[in-house]
Amino acid sequence: MKILLYTLGLIILLSSSCSKDDDQIVQNEGDGRTTITFDATFGSQDFVLNKDFTSGTKSFNFTKFRYWISGVTLVNSKGEEYKVPNSYFLLEETSELPVQEGAFTYPATKRESIELKNIPFGDYKTIKFSVGVDSKYNDNLSLQAGELSQLNGMTNISWMWMTSYIFTSIGGKVSEGSGATLTTKSIRVETGLNANYKSVSLDLPSAVQISSSKETKIVLKADVEKAIDGVDIVNNPIVGASKAAIMTSVATNYSTKVFTVSSVN
Repeated sequence: MKILLYTLGLIILLSSSCSKDDDQIVQNEGDGRTTITFDATFGSQDFVLNKDFTSGTKSFNFTKFRYWISGVTLVNSKGEEYKVPNSYFLLEETSELPVQEGAFTYPATKRESIELKNIPFGDYKTIKFSVGVDSKYNDNLSLQAGELSQLNGMTNISWMWMTSYIFTSIGGKVSEGSGATLTTKSIRVETGLNANYKSVSLDLPSAVQISSSKETKIVLKADVEKAIDGVDIVNNPIVGASKAAIMTSVATNYSTKVFTVSSVN
């Protein structure tokens, strides 16, 4: 009887030990990776430069769509947050741009995806991020983190006494009417300033597991049409700090309307 009890105890002890070892292997898995794609659209259409888009009575043709994504945070199924270090990313689709008063040319670029590495193992249900650059770096462009740089044409010297980042930028033309009543204007819709640093929180349709054994893909929709929703763009083709109320409305659009979840792989 004593031998039987001893044998059973040994089996239980070994089983418990193996279980703990397996759990430890899973918990130590901390180099997960995921790709987040910000798929630019205009309404239900894919966003393309130099293509005509119609919205109501207006026709748009764009030459650029650029914005900063920062402070990326992933929330797991337990409600625990993982803040991605130095997460400052410039998402953009643009033609060539003269930078620093034509000192050099920023090349034509299309960038819709960011890759996040070294993510702790877990099931994640929510993604959070901000649109723009937080005050620490926006007020001092000499500080560097992530992709922040003064050499990409996303800074402005006319909004404050000191240079600050442009948070979002849409450029192109808008037309309304036809024939003798046709009106066409160049547009430049930009946001910036610390007060317009806005945050976004998006719940995924289901929790997604991020681990080192596979790469997860999250696709978000970034709708340019929603960015200018509610703006009388024909009468206000240039939006910046001189039109603070409109700029704030555009910044609010980015935090509440522009981004939605398309799919999770």
